[in-house]
Amino acid sequence: MQVFAHTFLLLATSLLFLGALAEATTSSLGEQRRHHHRHHHHGHHGHRHHPADQGTAPPATNVPPKDALTAAGGGTPTPAKGIPPWVPVIAPAPIGDKPEDKCELSGGMATQYWDCCKIAAAWPGNPNVTRPAYSCAKDGETVLEDTNVRSGCGGGTAYACNRHQPFVSPTNPMLSYAIGARPHELGIHSFYGACYSIKFKELPGKTLVFQALNTGDYPKLSQIDIQVPGGGVGGLNACPTQWHSPPDGWGRRFGGIYHRSECDQLPVPLRRGCLWRYDWLAPAGHPDGMNPTIASMCRVQCPKILTDLTGTIRKDEAKYALPPK
Repeated sequence: MQVFAHTFLLLATSLLFLGALAEATTSSLGEQRRHHHRHHHHGHHGHRHHPADQGTAPPATNVPPKDALTAAGGGTPTPAKGIPPWVPVIAPAPIGDKPEDKCELSGGMATQYWDCCKIAAAWPGNPNVTRPAYSCAKDGETVLEDTNVRSGCGGGTAYACNRHQPFVSPTNPMLSYAIGARPHELGIHSFYGACYSIKFKELPGKTLVFQALNTGDYPKLSQIDIQVPGGGVGGLNACPTQWHSPPDGWGRRFGGIYHRSECDQLPVPLRRGCLWRYDWLAPAGHPDGMNPTIASMCRVQCPKILTDLTGTIRKDEAKYALPPK
């Protein structure tokens, strides 16, 4: 009888343990699915801006004390949890060191956004550029000389510049220029101001020269986020303040407008870039827009036609090939 009772007790204990283990495993898998879904459900992800977006100018050091995107999220309309309160900055390689590989990983998407905020590279503190990038007054035209002006996303008066819209080369219809964001995990000072020659799987023969001037949270390190009107405002949004847009910008907050005809909803100064999204970037057979796949992405010198508009040049430009024309 004692042996039977002891055996029964062991069996009951084992069943309880297995039940608890199964419950914990199910809970863990559910959390993994939620996390995965949070980062992959939307084509556009929250982009990061410097701490002065919250109203405090950053110090002259390389590492800001606080990030404005504690609620930027990983691509969902709801703010994500657990984002660190500051952007980790990876120390840049010494300017004199020649890179082993001038090309980046391919296979990522080229998503799009336009949040009307002051771009992150417009703040001072990056030792690898000649000067910060331009930000503009509320009209989108007047360039602000003071790089410490607070962003419109944080109650300030610095906004995105109309001149930063993508555009087609005046001499080559297969070549375009644009600015945008790269993943912050790569280290912002290692890419702010850098230009890349990018080819897309779905756009044979076309090349985009892209200058990285912003940063964000993305599912792949090979992803870029092109700053183009109508592409969705994402986690931060100064468009209602700058342009009296709807609360979530034009179209969906994450993803933007659906159709080319909806570009008419945007202010006249922004329509040129919105139309570029459909007339040049969208692959054939996808007239309502699409996130093209990056086939190749190689660092090049920034062309004057682009740096005249953005105002910033990296100090290591001479190490890289001339841009396509």
